[in-house]
This record gives sequence, C-alpha cells and structure tokens, in this order.
Amino acid sequence: MLLRCNQGCKLSDGNTEGSLDLETNNVVCNLCGDNLKNVSDFAKLSMKNIGDVKRKNNKKAFVFGCNTCNKKVETEVVSGKVCGKLCASGNCQIDITSFMVKMIEENQKKDFEGNVKNDRTG
Repeated sequence: MLLRCNQGCKLSDGNTEGSLDLETNNVVCNLCGDNLKNVSDFAKLSMKNIGDVKRKNNKKAFVFGCNTCNKKVETEVVSGKVCGKLCASGNCQIDITSFMVKMIEENQKKDFEGNVKNDRTG
C-alpha cells in the first residue's frame, strides 16, 4: 500500500510502500524497514484483508528429515557423514543422495571461504 514514510527518512521521497507486520500489528516501510507512524486501524485492516503483509522467511537450505529424532533438521557434513547442525544425539540418520551430500559440502566450503574473506577485510 502506498503510504507516507516517517519524516526525515532518507531512503524515500516521502511516499513509500508499506506492509503490515501481523506479529506486531505495525505497518513497516518496505524501503527503510521502520515502523510507520500515523497509520489508521482501517488502513491496517485493509492491508490485512488484501494480503499486503510482511511474511517471515524462515526457510533454510538443506533441511531434511532425520530418521533418528523424526524432526526436520538443517544438515551439514562432518568427516564425510551427514548430520544435523544442532543435533544433540550426534547419531543422525538422514537419507539423501550422494549428489545432495556434495551440494551441502560445496555450500559449507563457500560459507567458510566467505567468512575467511570477511575476517581478513574487516
């Protein structure tokens, strides 16, 4: 919904797109992320009814079902074995293809290299 951003916002020219955060019932600017002031309850209800709401992105990559604990867990490869990142038992049984294992290893490698580069530059 087109709304007026808060006074002093440097990311918009005054007008902005906003979406309703269902958890807090506040309207959030889609550019700067600030809670917008002076949005009426009618406007909030209209945004809710038309589906103009903030959606949480809780999806993570490489989440599979663990046969040991019967939960979906984010996976990693440790010493050539696939296991859950936060697995308390350490005895995960996750059935995935060898191709997917290679993809997880490549992702971990990229994450590690990215963190090393950030540590050197920061």
